[in-house]
Amino acid sequence: MNRQGVKQLFRQMCCLVSVLFLFTAAHAETQQNKQPVSLQTVDQSQDIPELSWYLDSFLELADDVAEASSRGHRIVLYFHQEGCPYCYNLVTQVFPEPRIDALMADNYELIELDIWGSRMVTLQDGTELAEKQLASMLKVQYTPTLIFLDETGTPERRVDGYRPPEAFLALLKGLTQGKSLLPDTQAVGEAITDLSAAGDKPLAVQLIASDCAACDSFNDDVLVRQDTQGLLQDYRQVSINLSDNPRVKLMDGNILSAGEWAQALGISYLPAWVFFDPAGKEQFRVDAYVRAFHFNSALQYVASGAYKAQPEFQRYLHDQADQIRKSGKHVDILE
Repeated sequence: MNRQGVKQLFRQMCCLVSVLFLFTAAHAETQQNKQPVSLQTVDQSQDIPELSWYLDSFLELADDVAEASSRGHRIVLYFHQEGCPYCYNLVTQVFPEPRIDALMADNYELIELDIWGSRMVTLQDGTELAEKQLASMLKVQYTPTLIFLDETGTPERRVDGYRPPEAFLALLKGLTQGKSLLPDTQAVGEAITDLSAAGDKPLAVQLIASDCAACDSFNDDVLVRQDTQGLLQDYRQVSINLSDNPRVKLMDGNILSAGEWAQALGISYLPAWVFFDPAGKEQFRVDAYVRAFHFNSALQYVASGAYKAQPEFQRYLHDQADQIRKSGKHVDILE
């Protein structure tokens, strides 16, 4: 073989190696995303890692935003509560993950706030609110909740609920790179999913994607349960696949592609569930990793109309758990 032939063979081998590397990396990432999510129960004896981007704040947000901006960072408000297993796993399993830790340290500074707390927070306009009042004003329904502020201190993205490490990493990459986490579908399907029709039952809309390991896991772990299926009978149910990107007729008669609607809703995790009352008004949503206890509680919260008397889902959860305990049954939040 002459020298030119050797060079051509070498280039072909390099291309083959590159393709194999990319395939292996993609396969490894896919397999990692399909790994079952492991959540630990709260261990009060375990030391919580103190990471460099945790801000020891006087809770004067105007100063915090300005000082963080001078360091090239933005502020994240982190709402939590004592005994919350999802919060515990966020700070022990997610935040310390090396890639996440590095991205957060490069871009953000985090302020911890207790949704039941009484410390006073001074807003940028000078208004003073207790932590619990701020949580109520911002309609924090989940712990953990993360609210990412822009350089002016205005909320630009909120993350309601828990994200496993890989999902949280994807979220951070999307935020720092300005990319959407939803399926990138340019074509709009011909079919129209009509959500505008009123009914005698509340409406549960499930948003999924075709290649969504978390959607499959949720189906296998939660939706197949007999108690969950029983609670879903109280709803009209619609499932929308964002990969197909059908058109959606909304309650006000407007028609958008499913992708546009999901973007307008601020959805950043799949599967997501949006719950509407019989009149067509959104009352609650679940767009985070949850297990059966929280999902079933959300179903009951809307179907029973409990949101009318108790607008704070966390208080509703506490009341539900207390009633279960009083009946002599064990409450497993991570069930």
